Amino acid sequence: MVSTILLIVIFFVTWIITSIFTVAGLGGAVVLVPILYSLGIPFSVAADTGLFLNIFSLFIAMVNNARRGNVLWKLGTILLIPAAAMAPVGAYVGSHAPKIALLWALTAFLSYTLYNLVRERAKVRSSRFYGSVKGYVLTALVGVITGFLSGMLGIGGAILILPVMVLIEEDIKKASATTGYIALLISVSGFTSYLLLLREKLWLVMLAERLWLVVLTGGSLGGLTGSYLLNRLRPFYVKYIVVFIIALVLMKILAELV
Repeated sequence: MVSTILLIVIFFVTWIITSIFTVAGLGGAVVLVPILYSLGIPFSVAADTGLFLNIFSLFIAMVNNARRGNVLWKLGTILLIPAAAMAPVGAYVGSHAPKIALLWALTAFLSYTLYNLVRERAKVRSSRFYGSVKGYVLTALVGVITGFLSGMLGIGGAILILPVMVLIEEDIKKASATTGYIALLISVSGFTSYLLLLREKLWLVMLAERLWLVVLTGGSLGGLTGSYLLNRLRPFYVKYIVVFIIALVLMKILAELV
């Protein structure tokens, strides 16, 4: 059983992590899951808890961001559908193919994104990616590539969609808010899959329920805090929070390659 002190620690860690990652349009599961696992939580419970956190924190953030008109619904949906469809294909290919070359390609892509962010290079408006047949096709193609790479590399789809959104949307707040909308729907799918696995072991379900209550509370507060910060902070600060998140992912990939 998880001690009360540990649950309190998890609550505050969840609140802080979710607040930071929600600003970037991510739910924080990418960091929370390994933390929970390192604390002795079974991986299946940790993964499901992380996705559970994403669902509630990103839903709260999405509602607040939508009220301020920061969610690009068309762009997000057109990216999401092909990405979700191609992720299983990428996972199958990834299980039979070497990943080193793809990891180096992903490293180059993320490095290029960071360079654009830091140097503030001009971007095209995201409206180019919808509103016409050519725009829809281009957006769907981006979604296909993103979903395929996500499944092949075993990286959460939103982690790849964030730098894509940053490259095609000049408003950093809209890029982050739209990424959050996409990440929310991806998390719902993943949560359902892990929930079916947990049903087979009753003691894991009981453990998960205690964690979910703590994470729900901390994640809800984090979602409110993060969406508040996203809409209150100057774009300069939002940009460098996004830079920080992408840099973390980049360092993680480099650590696997070296």
